[in-house]
Amino acid sequence: MAEAQGRGGLMSLKEVVAQTGIPAATIRYYDQQFEEYLGITRGAGRRRMFDLGSLRRLTELRRLLKDEGLSIRQARKLLSGDGQGVSAAGQIEALRAEVQALSAKVNSLENQLKSLKEIQSSTISLVEGLTKR
Repeated sequence: MAEAQGRGGLMSLKEVVAQTGIPAATIRYYDQQFEEYLGITRGAGRRRMFDLGSLRRLTELRRLLKDEGLSIRQARKLLSGDGQGVSAAGQIEALRAEVQALSAKVNSLENQLKSLKEIQSSTISLVEGLTKR
């Protein structure tokens, strides 16, 4: 951290990896997907340099994606402020409800598919029985 203070409080990617435990490749990916939100500055040779704010935003993003289980799309929506005044916790709950509703829909469709396969099997058996006569 002494090195970071020598650079105006900025930390290198390597220092951020050591401090957060987030792999460098993941940080690079997050930077590509959430460039405006993270606000990571670039140093010599376009190297990523992190201030305390970008470090805080990075750990928050990681929490949303890993701990809360949000998708990239959901996290983008949440972080862009498209919640129209709803708190982050409220948005997360709304997204969880959406995921649960979609899971229920998938289960319903899987049950319908199973029923249709049973009908198909019965129909094939009936047709085979009729054609053998």
